[in-house]
Amino acid sequence: MTNNEIFHGLLLVDKPSGISSHDVVSRLRRILGTKAVGHSGTLDPMASGLMACLINEGTKLSQYILEGDKGYRVKAQFGVRTDTLDTTGTVLETKPVDITKEQILAAAEKLQGEMEVEVPIYSAIKIQGKKLYEYAREEKEVEVPKKLMTFWDVEPVATGPDWAEFDIKCTKGSYIRTWVDLLGKKLGCGAAMSELRRTWSAPYVIAQGQTLESIELSVKNNGNRDAFIPMDQALPQVKRVRVKGQDRVLLGNGQISHDLRTQLITSFNPDVDQYIQVLDQESGNLLAIIGLEPGKGFALRRVFKY
Repeated sequence: MTNNEIFHGLLLVDKPSGISSHDVVSRLRRILGTKAVGHSGTLDPMASGLMACLINEGTKLSQYILEGDKGYRVKAQFGVRTDTLDTTGTVLETKPVDITKEQILAAAEKLQGEMEVEVPIYSAIKIQGKKLYEYAREEKEVEVPKKLMTFWDVEPVATGPDWAEFDIKCTKGSYIRTWVDLLGKKLGCGAAMSELRRTWSAPYVIAQGQTLESIELSVKNNGNRDAFIPMDQALPQVKRVRVKGQDRVLLGNGQISHDLRTQLITSFNPDVDQYIQVLDQESGNLLAIIGLEPGKGFALRRVFKY
């Protein structure tokens, strides 16, 4: 990819703490000279780590990237509870900490699996058209909804007299702040999240991400482009078929040809596959995503134009 080429796909960013996800998107719009930039899940300003950003036609992949599981490294500060469940919030309660490493690890081990818990009051979930954190800031009463969250692969990284650090994986939409709060309750001393770093956004890992500064340099100098993931590589876990000629023309017009339908029937396993990718046999470009709709057969979910 040269400086003059328009990039379509994903850009893996290592977000620093202290700026919002919106700030990252704004910087990328300026660096890449396009307004068509999105991301695959918000990171709070205090959090750092992997953001899979969506560029140009890549923005059409949003729902498929968002569905992925996430992984984090999180630090819990014991002996304190706050209104935001992290150390940026207002302190509600402090308690002396008298717990052993063994107690911490035993409590964390039990906080795995699927659980239905309240979402943090300081979150962007909407209730009657208004975000929860807006109710909290205005000190208005609202019924906080519960949500199914799943946590697994909880691994201790380090522990201290009043803190602990863990690697943890979770389903999309799960709140690590909530997990830390639950850990504090289990230990009886309270806890608030003091650091958070996203290390995995399936199927991508933090080692693939680059800082905004290095991305800007690579765009200016046409240098290292490891963080740029083209459309045809953006969903490596999704099965693919290839088309050419008239089949490709019909697909561009929103039609599935007889030959393509035959390929789909052969390749698609409804017990395993949610959808399938269609690539151009000659250029390798991702042309469409097709899903199977009950009672209707194969249907176009997304068509991509370059």
